Amino acid sequence: MAAARWDELPDDIVRHIEALLPCPLGRVYMGACCKSWHRATTTPAPAASPPRLLPCLLLPLAGGPSVACILSGGAQHGLGLPEDARRARFFGSYDGMWAFLALGSKEGHVLLNVRTGERIPLPDIDIGDLSIRCRRVRDDHGVVRSHQRLCFRGPRHPVMILAATLSSAPAVDGKCIAGAILNVHGPKGVDKWHYVCFWRLGSRIAIQPLEVCAGVGWSAQDIAFFYGRFFVLTKGENLRVYTVLDQPEEDLGTRGAVFYYTGRGDTRDYAEPRAGYLVESRGELLMVAKEWMPDDGATSCVRLFALTPVAHRKPEFSLAWTAVGSLDGRLLVVGPGCSRAYECADFPSGCVEEGVYFLDDRTYYNETYYEPFFPMQSNPGEFACADNGRCCLLPARPEHCFPMKPGEGSFSAYSPPVWLLP
Repeated sequence: MAAARWDELPDDIVRHIEALLPCPLGRVYMGACCKSWHRATTTPAPAASPPRLLPCLLLPLAGGPSVACILSGGAQHGLGLPEDARRARFFGSYDGMWAFLALGSKEGHVLLNVRTGERIPLPDIDIGDLSIRCRRVRDDHGVVRSHQRLCFRGPRHPVMILAATLSSAPAVDGKCIAGAILNVHGPKGVDKWHYVCFWRLGSRIAIQPLEVCAGVGWSAQDIAFFYGRFFVLTKGENLRVYTVLDQPEEDLGTRGAVFYYTGRGDTRDYAEPRAGYLVESRGELLMVAKEWMPDDGATSCVRLFALTPVAHRKPEFSLAWTAVGSLDGRLLVVGPGCSRAYECADFPSGCVEEGVYFLDDRTYYNETYYEPFFPMQSNPGEFACADNGRCCLLPARPEHCFPMKPGEGSFSAYSPPVWLLP
């Protein structure tokens, strides 16, 4: 009797083997071994529960991107990417192994599926500032009877997208909306400012909403989609909330934002030396605050807060960040625009431990008002990439569990690290 061939394994056995692989990219490589395995790993099993996966960390090494897996203790392996994406600047990701990247420093923005190679172009331009003016409407006798609101948009200009997220799974169907943080010239007297823009996926034009608050503490820091709205965390840990799903494309963002004064302490003008991330967990919106060392900006500790209602006569003061003292069995992965929460109980016993996994986004903040906290002697165009690791809540201290390969420096010439979401 002839020995059974590996490519003749039943589909259910192939799927079972695939489910044992801790790394999402390892599963991709398994599916590429032969046609029958590719069919089994890409065709959903009937009534099968989704496999338990965690994100992997893309590290921008000198010879090309590599990925490090949480479940395999930070072990690295190569990442097969199209040639034009191997030196791209990555600035975020979305569920399903989608990566936001720029093929040039400020142009060639695309959404790339690392698993399938599918691409969706993103806009390289922003329509610019939106200004609103009121015009008096007079009758035949010159008496003012009403006021008419007129909207004017500024000229298009190139921008750099720093972080992005989506309202739903990527689809060019007119329903999926992207929200992003841009690095452009700020208000008068401010060199750098983080604006927010929106567009329907597939459109080549991003529309910038009306910005009302011009203080430094209101510049955008992180963005997340939560219960049908885009929440933007500001430098002062306040919130700007945008409802854009039901607006026609030409009106995206014209309603402006709803503002909530949720900041901790006196952060109206300049935020403290810390980064903030929005993450949804158990029906709540959480904020992870990652504090920095004063000498080099490396992570020193993390804190956790939950958005809670507050009784106040003014709506803008009706929400506040309340400290949370325990992760309560959760594993959080944080990064600009792509933070996620996972339940440790969903994985085999002892497989994962609660904690906050973070990446090195010092360059992201070094391009903003946090510059005084980062006296790093890096060249323009260099991206810090060595401060990646895991940390439990204060008073715990971080551990760097994604070591760089021997011979690799602490900076990348083309991209910061980024999470790839399964």
